[in-house]
Amino acid sequence: MGVQQAIIEEREPVRHLLTVDEFLILDEAGAFEELGRVELIDGEIYVLSPLFRPHARAQIEIMTAFANALRAGDFAAEALAPVSAKLDKHNLPEADLLIVSGGDAPFVQREEVLIAVEVSASSLRHDLGRKAKLYARMSVPEYWVLDVKRQIVIRFAEPLGEKYTQRQEFQFGTKISCATIPGLTIDTTYLA
Repeated sequence: MGVQQAIIEEREPVRHLLTVDEFLILDEAGAFEELGRVELIDGEIYVLSPLFRPHARAQIEIMTAFANALRAGDFAAEALAPVSAKLDKHNLPEADLLIVSGGDAPFVQREEVLIAVEVSASSLRHDLGRKAKLYARMSVPEYWVLDVKRQIVIRFAEPLGEKYTQRQEFQFGTKISCATIPGLTIDTTYLA
């Protein structure tokens, strides 16, 4: 009687959050082909906006600026764009640019991420909200958001819980010293 009662007993539906492995199986099977670019955040699939010309220009310029500064200073880091980062079991965001320490795993791992950069031409609310909380929660030391419309870089540092305790804004065209990599300065002249 106990087993039958357990089968009949009503239960609330349980929400299933996708894991990175499940997400990759779906991606490989072609489940997202009609959607375009997608990413996994907190076990949920997000369809990303198309990449328009202002976004593409800003992404190339910030990638070039970081790559040049890293090479010139002989830093033990590299700039990768665009790239997916496996932050944990339920998170595989696609960053516009990551500054990472070494590693050779297929995906960038959480502990390799030194700076995450998102270019926001149409996704500012998402990048300042959900993405900022995710990167802070995953202890990404520094996070930059390029607000293409206002032509500013918003630099976050010192993650604590789901927030960054430091936030500064810089106009495109200025030189910005990284908050967490001593001696690394990024020239944003060509963003302006």
